[in-house]
Amino acid sequence: MKAIYHPADPVEAEILRAYLAAHGIDASIFGAGLWSARGELPADPGTRLVLRDARDTEHATQLLQRYERHRHAHGVWQCPCGEQSPITFETCWACGSDRPTPDQ
Repeated sequence: MKAIYHPADPVEAEILRAYLAAHGIDASIFGAGLWSARGELPADPGTRLVLRDARDTEHATQLLQRYERHRHAHGVWQCPCGEQSPITFETCWACGSDRPTPDQ
């Protein structure tokens, strides 16, 4: 098994594992238990997200790239109702509509 992503911490790892699972990709998290020991160990105990099936690599990579674009986006998004919401909001603060995906 090969690591496909090195999340910032175990929490992000679990979010991404669930994100991939929602898209039918089975992944495991390795190194989460060692995360609290970082800085004390001679080796890097970084958390890794690992795919169980190498055939999922291309699709998982595309999903993780979409996640990265979304994660690093700044600013606001325009809701169809006309209001602007911070990019960190998943729903419009005014009407409750879901934020459009980057593909839309």
